Amino acid sequence: MINFSHSKVPVVLVDDESSELDAYGFLLTSMGVNQVVQVQDSRRLPGVMADLGVCVLFLDLNMPHKSGLEVLKELRVTHPHIPVVIITANSEIESAVECLKQGAHDYLVKPINMNSFASALRNALEICALRNEVLTLKGVSFNRNLKYPEHFQDIITQNPTMIGLFQYIESISTSREPILILGETGTGKELISRAIHDVSGLGGPFVTVDVAGLDDNLFSDTLFGHSKGAYTGADKHREGLVEKAAGGSLFLDEIGDLSAASQVKLLRLIQEGIFYPLGSDRPRTCRARIISATNKSRNALAAVDQDQFRSDLFFRLSTHLIQVPPLRERKEDIPLITAYLRDQAAKAMGKPVVETGKQFSAALAAHPFPGNIRELKTYIYDAVAQSTDTSLRVDTILDRLTDVSTVSQSQAANAAATPGITLEDLMGGFPTLAALTEYAIDQALERSNHNQSQAARLLGLSKQALSKRLKKRDKS
Repeated sequence: MINFSHSKVPVVLVDDESSELDAYGFLLTSMGVNQVVQVQDSRRLPGVMADLGVCVLFLDLNMPHKSGLEVLKELRVTHPHIPVVIITANSEIESAVECLKQGAHDYLVKPINMNSFASALRNALEICALRNEVLTLKGVSFNRNLKYPEHFQDIITQNPTMIGLFQYIESISTSREPILILGETGTGKELISRAIHDVSGLGGPFVTVDVAGLDDNLFSDTLFGHSKGAYTGADKHREGLVEKAAGGSLFLDEIGDLSAASQVKLLRLIQEGIFYPLGSDRPRTCRARIISATNKSRNALAAVDQDQFRSDLFFRLSTHLIQVPPLRERKEDIPLITAYLRDQAAKAMGKPVVETGKQFSAALAAHPFPGNIRELKTYIYDAVAQSTDTSLRVDTILDRLTDVSTVSQSQAANAAATPGITLEDLMGGFPTLAALTEYAIDQALERSNHNQSQAARLLGLSKQALSKRLKKRDKS
């Protein structure tokens, strides 16, 4: 039998069914867990968390008062360091996947057996063990107000999740343990990494390298440098970026694309704190803080059974884990970022600053932005370049928004067709064509903020055809 009696980390169970709580509690105590805390009313959780600090949390998805997703979103702001495992039914798989996007560590499908429960617990405890050393021994706390707001001024936001990330960054500023930043392409991961460096107050430089295009030899030479005569053409010693970042931060971007051989070398660098320049048998000490980032999800990185990424390296890199939300989940930031980019573009092009315009803003608000802030920037700069009036014209972006949305929907359809994800999973049962049509219409209306012209473009229909379908639906 698996035994977790060595662990001192409390395990919190949140479920509105007392029978479920008792069953999970019995399962945990039979595994040797010393401290199990049961919470039947999800509204009581903040008070419980305030007393516990560091813990592992198992959270039921379907609860009254506050759903598991609502609780998770609050925890990502107040306790971003705590791993949360979602407990869900088969019919709620789509919601469980949404929870993973919101920062949940893992999810379990009912009925839960001991092996899957133990596996999820073990992984969560490994993360806790790595973070707990810093959080407890170095006195890390989570303050509500920012101590150093000036270090975040380049990141434009009023989103609560983003503010929570800033608080977390300040909380871990005294730690020199590795940090992993997860986020989609264009979400601003390098800006986040720069803020981490600035808040940490390190005297050394901030050095960045994109490791995606480096093969193993180039990776070693770039990071570790080489000695004179290490290979043909190496006519003098060259220090690598690890040495150049001494006393500061080394930011490794797109870490998820590292080759297997390079992963081993990076793991040794982090574990042992030493490295060998090419052609040298004399070890050098790493004196840089390692910050890494990837646009892959934590599940993609942790898919060791598919030989994608080493689990031991993942846990080492993610002693501190930051998940940057995509722009579509922080829509309140779109007007702020748009105004900033508009002013930047006007200044760069020597043009007068104009208004954004209501129609222009509405079109942006309805767009899913698969390319995030980087995508938004291309639209704004292009619209400013074309502007000849007092406001940005919506027609300068409508075609581009529709094209990208169509591609995004195609990608989503391909993802739904991948092994392991079925239509039954997404729809809670195999849908009829009529059900799929209704679902597509509802999604298009939601994304376009119920603007029928934009929704029709997303669906590939004329506005008149969509209007007829809606009228027919209203009558039925």
